[in-house]
Amino acid sequence: MFTLVVIGVLVVLGGLPVPVRAACAVSSLGIVYCAKYPTGGAERDDTGTVLCGKGECRRDQRGRVYCSRIEGGGAGVDPQGFVRCLGGCEPGSRTLCEEAQ
Repeated sequence: MFTLVVIGVLVVLGGLPVPVRAACAVSSLGIVYCAKYPTGGAERDDTGTVLCGKGECRRDQRGRVYCSRIEGGGAGVDPQGFVRCLGGCEPGSRTLCEEAQ
């Protein structure tokens, strides 16, 4: 009976907790930077600078970093090399990164 109650509570509350973690990337200088947002992205641009965003980040065909505008939003590169994002894209930002300890 207890098991059924626990399962019922999990279903009502949205299921099992899913661990979230910010993405990290290594700069050309060997410094690790991570996104400040818990579900944010991090990607190194063509100059070796790590840029971060609220959601996933990807590099386009020219090496520019774009990230999803929404927290935890996905991003991908289409066949033409353009970054497409859930909720729209914005350029990656250095200010949305922090150096890993």
